[in-house]
Amino acid sequence: MTTTATEDADAIETRRATVAQLRADGLSLREIATKLSTTKDTVHRDLQALSRDTATPCDQPCRSTAPPDILTVALPTATPESDTATPSRDTATHPAPAVTLPLTARFVADLATLTRNGISPEAAVRHAVALVAQAYRQAWEAGTYPRDVNPVMKRYEFAPYTPPVPGAPANTATAQG
Repeated sequence: MTTTATEDADAIETRRATVAQLRADGLSLREIATKLSTTKDTVHRDLQALSRDTATPCDQPCRSTAPPDILTVALPTATPESDTATPSRDTATHPAPAVTLPLTARFVADLATLTRNGISPEAAVRHAVALVAQAYRQAWEAGTYPRDVNPVMKRYEFAPYTPPVPGAPANTATAQG
């Protein structure tokens, strides 16, 4: 029985979704490969492809001109196979470590809120993690909580909004996290 290119692409997409979920569950590459009856290298390539599909290219600005469509972010369109070809491991440069998260309905809704102002999903997540990490460090350093307990935040304090001054350089540090 022969398969069509569409069936092959669907099988790869399904396998990659399973790989992402199993990796998020904490399984090693070997454990995933065993579970899916494939090789560790195939799992590695799938994770690389997933990382490439969801990353903002380095030549793209972190802030887009319009808020992203969250469904486009959450469910990227299929990429032609020629665009996802992975060079041999001997010549490939190793990608930066990446975090893979399952896109639950709650996470997608929260990400939509954070990207409403036009910031990229990657920058929004980096900014959110930095804010929470700073709050945790302050609570631990002040001795409010022991270092092995996550602090509970009860309220937020916002600085008053001040519109940007025309002609002044924009402060992009907060947008890029």
